[in-house]
Amino acid sequence: MLAPYDRTVSVGLPTGTVTFLFSDIEGSTELSRQHGVAYGDLRAEHRRVLREAFAAQGGSVIDALGDAFFVVFDRATDALAAAVAAQRALANTGAVRVRIGIHTTEPHLHSDGYVGVGVTRAARICAAAHGRQIVVSQATAAIVEDQNIADLRLRDLGEHRLKDISQPQRLFQVEAEGLLSEFPPLAAATTAGSIGTLLVTDLVGWGRIMRELGDDAAAAAATAYYRIVDEHVRANNGRLVERGGDHTLSLFSTAEDAVIAAARIRMGLRESDWIDDGINKPTICAAIHTGRLARPSEGHFGSPAFHAFRLSASAEPGQILVSHATQAMLEGQILDRVSLRDLGERVLPGAEAPERVYELVDELPGAD
Repeated sequence: MLAPYDRTVSVGLPTGTVTFLFSDIEGSTELSRQHGVAYGDLRAEHRRVLREAFAAQGGSVIDALGDAFFVVFDRATDALAAAVAAQRALANTGAVRVRIGIHTTEPHLHSDGYVGVGVTRAARICAAAHGRQIVVSQATAAIVEDQNIADLRLRDLGEHRLKDISQPQRLFQVEAEGLLSEFPPLAAATTAGSIGTLLVTDLVGWGRIMRELGDDAAAAAATAYYRIVDEHVRANNGRLVERGGDHTLSLFSTAEDAVIAAARIRMGLRESDWIDDGINKPTICAAIHTGRLARPSEGHFGSPAFHAFRLSASAEPGQILVSHATQAMLEGQILDRVSLRDLGERVLPGAEAPERVYELVDELPGAD
């Protein structure tokens, strides 16, 4: 645990969007028992190596107590470069295993130092990592991916629950030459068993489209379709988790984000020239369902996914159906230019008992 901030710590520190790096030694208590007094020398060498790596990339050490560091960087890429250099240097000694967590945020800079949930998030990411592992938040990963840094890769580790953070966090592992790449699952709860909202989209008449366009042109149209879906899913805090042929499956942490994304996808497909002009532009059937997910970090969503696909199969061309479970999550909320129309009860394909179904009616500019 880091010591309280010194009153002068905020002088000269970067403001605005910054990147925090936390590190500590894995199994430090056991190492202390094994090495006795000599552990002090191991820890001192570890601190020297890390300070050199941080300084070389312009990092400012906010706090350093015992086995831990808290460092701030102006740029996310500098933080990652420092982390990679530090792990490479420590790997040569083999004495200690350091875990590193990185998060990009816009914290408040008080006279006592940085405050805000971004500090907590970065610290929790570090705590979830293993020794010799570098784990970064989705915010940091997005910046790094845009930079297209040579010889550096990000492995998607899925969504995880971090202590004191209300929403599940999507985390990524940094991979580069000289770094270990295989680790046990993170020391954090995955979102298995948590509530999520799934959106299914399905193009109407895709078989006809393939016959009229031919394989190559149909593949190009499918790619454009996926791109439109992915664009609106990402813009509304979701994640495209499956795509194939004429269907997509996307995951959202809130029902509200899912319905807004669905409305915008429908409009995007209507208005954009994503398919050859000589073809009657296909419309979508879509469905939204909320349920308890199985193992989302591994791509297994359980019965909620089957329910969403059944609901989609019940939709008319151009229609977005919403399950009663999702409607219940939205009850009492004021939605932005969309509403739900009660369609009453119906029996979904493959189901036995009827259930209440709603239709998403959008009032976005240009909607019918």
